[in-house]
Amino acid sequence: MTTHPAATTFPIQLRLPGQAAAPNGPIDPFMMYVLHHAFRRDLADFAAAVPRTKLDDAGTWRALADRWTMFATALHHHHNGEDVELWPLLEERCDDAEKRVLEAMDAEHDQIDPILEECHAGFTTMAAHADEQTRSELVDALVRAQPILGDHLAHEETDAIAIVQRRMTMHDWEEFEAKMGKQSGLGEMLRMSPMMVKGLSDADRQVVFARIPGILKLLIKLGGPRFRRLDGRAFYYLDR
Repeated sequence: MTTHPAATTFPIQLRLPGQAAAPNGPIDPFMMYVLHHAFRRDLADFAAAVPRTKLDDAGTWRALADRWTMFATALHHHHNGEDVELWPLLEERCDDAEKRVLEAMDAEHDQIDPILEECHAGFTTMAAHADEQTRSELVDALVRAQPILGDHLAHEETDAIAIVQRRMTMHDWEEFEAKMGKQSGLGEMLRMSPMMVKGLSDADRQVVFARIPGILKLLIKLGGPRFRRLDGRAFYYLDR
């Protein structure tokens, strides 16, 4: 088992709205929490926007479909990175109880994927030809998706991250994050990075920006205008 220094040297853990836990330890998985905040926020926004969007506004439905693809791609990349890189590393170091938690993480990913595909099909149909029945089915799928994804994120924050804190070093975590970054590629990061920090309060944004590398700050800035145009069009009816 990895041995860590005294708890007084541990980083202050980030806590964002909706987050279930932030286990103490040597690792600073703040970007994990930022992504989880973005996933919760986006799914709630989609569930609220779809019933309000006018059926005859084809441009907004196309924007919603494109914005859903951005969300789903980010979530898939996040879960795939955990399945391929993070959980196998931890399994080599875990006891039986911890392995059961990681097995649950895999199983929960398998539960999430089908309902995301259901939502994707709904958005694709609505972008091509919106109708009330498809909208109703899409709303139902989005409402069902929220607790499934929300429960998984909470389980991960509460139990899986606690295992990360016990079994990994900061060097291990930095290597994992570097692999995730390489898998994304610069173009994808340019598109996705503004989505990650949308909706953070000024105080939370300040804390996050104090921790992220300069290149990510630049990508957020450069990708911001394009993201805000798509996001604004997609969620045009959200506050109306």
